[in-house]
Amino acid sequence: MTKVPKKEQERRDKEVEELAEVQVEVPSAELERLKQELTAKTALADEYLSRLTYLQADFENYKKMVARERERYEQCATEGLIKRLLPLIDTVEAALASAETCEDLKSFVTGIELIYKDLTEELSKEGLKPIKAVGEKFDPYKHEVVMAVMDTDHPEGTILEELEKGYMLGARVLRTSKVGISKTPPATPNAE
Repeated sequence: MTKVPKKEQERRDKEVEELAEVQVEVPSAELERLKQELTAKTALADEYLSRLTYLQADFENYKKMVARERERYEQCATEGLIKRLLPLIDTVEAALASAETCEDLKSFVTGIELIYKDLTEELSKEGLKPIKAVGEKFDPYKHEVVMAVMDTDHPEGTILEELEKGYMLGARVLRTSKVGISKTPPATPNAE
């Protein structure tokens, strides 16, 4: 907002005062027309306010409906995954029950490996994939460094060990991989 010079403001104030003192004779027909126009405009403003109030209520109801639909959609998506995982739960329960009487540890381990394979296949159908780590270059968006190892065989920042596997769901990182990376040892001064 621009500032009006003091003299200009005083001049404007004086004009307003002079106009306020002037009394204008308005014919009664004109006065009646102005009153009707004011009444019509007031009714129109009230109608707009009423419409706005209804629109606002409709919008609030719409937001609630969308939230309910989203919750229902998420529940249906989760339900499908859970239904596909139920047979795996049954298999794990059977494996645990047979573990008490199992005399062949190798076949027991093979059974657990098959369950793990089935589980990872079901989750990959949902878009879950493990983050590559060992041998890769450190990426702070996908990896979390928990240790550094002095190493001259690999370039600095190469992942040497994965301590906890990370996962992505589509393009989004769900959990970073906890890794150990290579670090170049500091140069030692040459003794002459």
